[in-house]
Amino acid sequence: MGAGLADNFGAGKAAINTSGDWLIGQYQTYRGVETAFAPTPKGPDGKRASMFNGLADSIWAGTKNPAASIKWVEYLASAKCQDTVASKAIVFPAITSSSEKAAEAFKRLGLHHPRQGRHHLPLPHRRQAAKVDCIMKPAMDAVLSGKKPASSLTEANNQVNALFK
Repeated sequence: MGAGLADNFGAGKAAINTSGDWLIGQYQTYRGVETAFAPTPKGPDGKRASMFNGLADSIWAGTKNPAASIKWVEYLASAKCQDTVASKAIVFPAITSSSEKAAEAFKRLGLHHPRQGRHHLPLPHRRQAAKVDCIMKPAMDAVLSGKKPASSLTEANNQVNALFK
């Protein structure tokens, strides 16, 4: 697996990229790299939007310690845990009151609340997702690492399009 978009940015290999607000904290750790965050563009309806990226605190059915697992998941869903996450200005928690605390923490870093004024959309269903990833991930890694020119993505695009014929 190659370097992620954020790390390529931090290494000076990319001047701009698209990413989620859960990486704002990571972008702030890159020394000597100035960062700025732009809101998503307004769509035809005049609203800003982004894909919803939800996580689930799940317990594996085969866990050897279900009681401790339940206790951990209950903690993860608690305001106490979400407030701790919020105070670190890393991601936006799932609890509204904690999200406001996160906005305050981001503001202390000089960042605006990136979720203001936009709504969320579900991720689109993608047929052939695993095959698309098997084509695009190495193709993007090759470009981002400087091993291939951006024009090499035309062939990857052709391979992806062939999956749907």
